[in-house]
Amino acid sequence: NTDTSDCVELEGHQDSVNSIAYSLNGMTLVSASDDHTCRLWDVTNRAQLRIFRGATASVRRQVVSSPNDGTIFASVGN
Repeated sequence: NTDTSDCVELEGHQDSVNSIAYSLNGMTLVSASDDHTCRLWDVTNRAQLRIFRGATASVRRQVVSSPNDGTIFASVGN
C-alpha cells in the first residue's frame, strides 16, 4: 500500500529517525534516532510523552516489549 494520506509527522527528533515500533495495543510508538535519543509518543494525540537520553552513539533499533502501553523497550546503538 502506497497511500500516505493517513501519515502524520511527529516533531521532536533533531536528526534522522532510524526505526519505529508500536506497542501491542497501538496506542504508543517508540522512535530511535541519530540524535542519540529514543522518544515515546502517544499515537492518539500525537504528543511526545518522554525523551530517553544517554546513548553515546546513534540509536539504530528498538523493540517494544511491554504487554500494552509500550513503556518498556530495549534499544541498540552503534
